[in-house]
Amino acid sequence: MRTFWKVLLVILIVTYCACFLVRFSMYWWPDMPTSPLPAEGRTYPLNNHGHPTYMNEREHRFDETSSLILPFLLVCLGLIIHFIDPFDQKRKRRYGSPPPGFR
Repeated sequence: MRTFWKVLLVILIVTYCACFLVRFSMYWWPDMPTSPLPAEGRTYPLNNHGHPTYMNEREHRFDETSSLILPFLLVCLGLIIHFIDPFDQKRKRRYGSPPPGFR
């Protein structure tokens, strides 16, 4: 069972990092125009620090979905690490006990 939680934790961490990096890099994508292009479907504004750029529907859907998923993933990661502790970190960080081999 501990292997299941380890695999799930790694999958959630990789998913969180990938979504965060793609969402963070959206502001520097070179193909986003600064004016809406309805013929290309670029009608969804992305506020790029006072310089709006325009996304298509797929990019906008990813932006909205990742803004909802990222906090949920972070909460799941925290709960798994705190309550299940798949890598047994709580046992390894006991304070006040003598070090191994101490007499």
